[in-house]
Amino acid sequence: MKRLLWLFLLLGLVACQVDPPVAQSPTAVPPTPSPVANACNFFADLDVPETAVSPANIISSETPPPRYAVHTLFVDDTIVNLAAEAGFDTIVQVLPWRDMQPTPDQFAWDAADALVQTVRQRGLNLVLRLDMPPAWATQNDPAGLPFDLAAYGGWVTAVAQRYQGQILGYIIWNEPNLAAEWSRSGGNLEDHWARFDGWVADPADYVGVLGVAFRQIRAADPQALVVGGGLAPTNEMSPRAVDDRTFLEQLWAVGMADCLDVLAVHAYGFGLSPESPDDMHNNLNLGRIAQMYEITEAASVEKPVWITELGYTVTDGNQPAVSEGQQAEYLLAARARAAAEWPWVELFTVWNLVYGRSPTDEMSGYSLINPDLSPRPAFYVWQQATR
Repeated sequence: MKRLLWLFLLLGLVACQVDPPVAQSPTAVPPTPSPVANACNFFADLDVPETAVSPANIISSETPPPRYAVHTLFVDDTIVNLAAEAGFDTIVQVLPWRDMQPTPDQFAWDAADALVQTVRQRGLNLVLRLDMPPAWATQNDPAGLPFDLAAYGGWVTAVAQRYQGQILGYIIWNEPNLAAEWSRSGGNLEDHWARFDGWVADPADYVGVLGVAFRQIRAADPQALVVGGGLAPTNEMSPRAVDDRTFLEQLWAVGMADCLDVLAVHAYGFGLSPESPDDMHNNLNLGRIAQMYEITEAASVEKPVWITELGYTVTDGNQPAVSEGQQAEYLLAARARAAAEWPWVELFTVWNLVYGRSPTDEMSGYSLINPDLSPRPAFYVWQQATR
């Protein structure tokens, strides 16, 4: 089982990156959103291929109501046991489409079955993010979608059928306000975030995709929650990135509330204490969460919020590094602030839990443990706070 998990998840590992606060572009402007009243039905006439998948034989444990999650970059027995020992009740993990459906007529379930089995056997909830299309399903038309939507709908249906009753929620795509994640999902080039090729999602297109996934998941697994993809915190307005606050306003305006159960947000402190004034660092700090909720309230939308990424890195990279002591202090302070000020946050996810990567790797810098599996102070203080 462990070998299968490593083989499958290492294929998508490099693409699970935290997004930098991308630099402002002096001349470029973002695309004009389509004027659609309710984009949830944008692709209602889509002919999604019929998919009949037998349920996986998963032996699961009863789980407590979700509250605190950790985002993993891969899953094995060691990672799941560490997550449980630290006090997390939920794991968030990407399920790469490209690894699950290598050809239009072929599904590869073994590694995914092992992933779900390992998490559910340990009594933890599981949230899966569904993106990273295979090459055969990608499209390069800036006027349309960057992937075959009918094929995506079929894959979403197959996953929901396969793991019926086992998945807490499905996150539909990731950060559609970035060209790197919308039109180049799963890319791993060194300049992945800096490049201007590709395009940001039209809000109506993303909501239309969400609507297709919503309907397919509802039919295949009615109890699973459908989660709108978290947006990348950025102040940029260009073809490669749109300010997440502006993008969220546009999403609500085209009817996103009708095709999701939960709004996901990505909350990073960018090296600042969670208690810092919310207008510091050009509003790129933890307090941006409150702005996202204010936008939601202004749109007369009542939806719970899941923080699906929140972390502090101890390694210099796209975000300022903090000390290991600060990492522990800031994570606890962020947890305390969410509990005290944001009762609408129903899932708090720490980014991340990973081992085995280079000590200089930024993704390793966010982890609660060192590359050699020794826990950092953040692991111990989280464990103590949970107990």
